[in-house]
Amino acid sequence: MRGGRPGDGHGHREAQLRDVSGSELERSLAEEERLVLAAFWTPGCEPCRELRASLQAIGGEVAAVLAVNADLEVEAVSRHRVEEFPTLVFYKGGRELYRLKGGALPASTRNLLAGLEPER
Repeated sequence: MRGGRPGDGHGHREAQLRDVSGSELERSLAEEERLVLAAFWTPGCEPCRELRASLQAIGGEVAAVLAVNADLEVEAVSRHRVEEFPTLVFYKGGRELYRLKGGALPASTRNLLAGLEPER
């Protein structure tokens, strides 16, 4: 995942939340040099939908922001020991750094991630 996406014209990384499969998550954890934020969510969960909305603008230079649909990626949920939704797991170099979980997640996530965005 080094460099920009083909055809983006600038070599910049995608700056939005990206839905991924379990295998794509594992590949990102192994290859990504930036911080990886993995958001585990389910479609029927209101706090999960709020989290997805708040994560749409995060990403790019500072972090890769990935969404894992727990209804579709049961094995990934089990492998990463996710027991409630939403859960946001921070990884660096393939290692878990921090985990936020539960219904209060969107407000705490916005506060935490506000400090991660690069100054422009």
